[in-house]
Amino acid sequence: MLALGDLWEGLHRAGIDPSARGLHMTQEYLGGYTRYCAGPGSHPRLVVEWNESSRHLRIIRCEPWPGAEATISATVAYVRNEARSRGISDIVDRTLVAACKEPRKPARKTVVPSALNGAHALAARRV
Repeated sequence: MLALGDLWEGLHRAGIDPSARGLHMTQEYLGGYTRYCAGPGSHPRLVVEWNESSRHLRIIRCEPWPGAEATISATVAYVRNEARSRGISDIVDRTLVAACKEPRKPARKTVVPSALNGAHALAARRV
């Protein structure tokens, strides 16, 4: 999902609407951290902050989001197909492949206490 966030603005500039499959994202630079907000609409269900240099992920908000995995997967498939048709698949695929390799590198995760209650704890572990 973070890889999609990194590609989001460039996809729009290339004429690809990555929200066409129901995933809505915003990205904000916060001096060291990048905040990603994602959800099925204008209200983000997931808000995380990522610091690339320290490899630290802060989970700010994690609300129930039925179908999140299917929405993200459909968005990735759509983006890859659209990128292929526009001749920019090498850029998109390179970013997505790098993201798939990323979990092998050590990272630290912090869940902000207000982000979760008992019902959301399981979702946070899967992020």
